[in-house]
Amino acid sequence: MKQRTKQNVMLMLAGVVPVTGFCACWLIPLGMTFWYAFQRNAFDLQFTGLDNFAYLMGNRYFQQGMGNLLLLGGGMILTSLLVALGIAPLLCAHPRLTSAGMAVLLLPLLIPSISAVKLWQSVFDTSSFLAPASSVASLLTLFLWKYAGVGAVLLYTALKKIPQNILDAAALDGAGSIRTYLSVRLPIAGGQVAMVLIVLTMFMFRVYKESYLLFGLYPSEDVYMLQHYMNNQYLKINLQYVTAAAVLLTLLALLLYGLSWLFLKKRRAAA
Repeated sequence: MKQRTKQNVMLMLAGVVPVTGFCACWLIPLGMTFWYAFQRNAFDLQFTGLDNFAYLMGNRYFQQGMGNLLLLGGGMILTSLLVALGIAPLLCAHPRLTSAGMAVLLLPLLIPSISAVKLWQSVFDTSSFLAPASSVASLLTLFLWKYAGVGAVLLYTALKKIPQNILDAAALDGAGSIRTYLSVRLPIAGGQVAMVLIVLTMFMFRVYKESYLLFGLYPSEDVYMLQHYMNNQYLKINLQYVTAAAVLLTLLALLLYGLSWLFLKKRRAAA
């Protein structure tokens, strides 16, 4: 009995460190962010209700940043998903090249963003005033190169788990490789497709790093995203607008993650 009590105490003490770290590094800063979002400013901590959020909703640059984030982010996610859907069956069709192919697809994640950005800047015009279409193309292709391979590898792992007898039955019914992939393999792997959407959404919210390295603080209007607005407001010490925008960005992320999770749950229930 004493030995078990001692083990329970040791387990509780071992859990104190991660819980303390979680509170100090995530929970407390998140709470402070929500608190600041309802204050007048960093120097006058007077509760103002939803005034900061109302200001953001009426601000032209916030609207532009949020709109570009949704538009560009949606394009990045959908394009990367289509590329992943095209690459995954190729990995299954050539098992001898699978290991090398997966290494090539995951390699961009290990390459520092600054190295890739220098190459992209030599190919695309990323000026703040010239060729906005080129700026969009540079950001989109950089996202595809860096993250679409991750989605392809995740889909490949799901496709490989499909029983061979199901594929043989589809072949006996006269379904070709493309028909089998679209009508049999993808529906079975629907849960993994939802997982890929969640992963790509997570990467989409992190694309500001590459965007900042490509275009700097003041990019063209076509690639000006919400994170640019937040950074510029931070430099002006408008912490009330930064935190309010962060709250809205967090809610947006939770909404997108929630929709993907519901789709994932539905697919797993159907399976």
